[in-house]
Amino acid sequence: MSVEGILSAGRTAALQLMRDTCTVERKTGAPVFDDSTGQYVQEWAPVHSGQCRVKPRSHSEAEFGEREVTLHSYIVVLPWDATPEIHREDRLTVTASDDAWLIGRPLEVIDVGYAGTATARRLVVEDNST
Repeated sequence: MSVEGILSAGRTAALQLMRDTCTVERKTGAPVFDDSTGQYVQEWAPVHSGQCRVKPRSHSEAEFGEREVTLHSYIVVLPWDATPEIHREDRLTVTASDDAWLIGRPLEVIDVGYAGTATARRLVVEDNST
């Protein structure tokens, strides 16, 4: 079997494991001050939407202000041919999943993996919600 045949089979198998759906958004412009809430609001625009797979990766302790918080990170797997390119600091939100606790959580893209012989696109995301 050729390398192309093996990659094709691997990419097909990877798609079968993608039971979640997610949307990736990117910041548009600078934050705008909202007089009614007294806070800055960031506008976001969707750049990708479709099937994905979310897997736990790790967690770490960090100090936020005067308290310690736990940061959870996950691997999000997208189809190999997902477009456009996802960037660091994009926001990923799971819109459908077998795990209801994942749905609606804003996850920040902190790393993007690149490989010519990968079976899927892999992102490292972090759950910054407290």
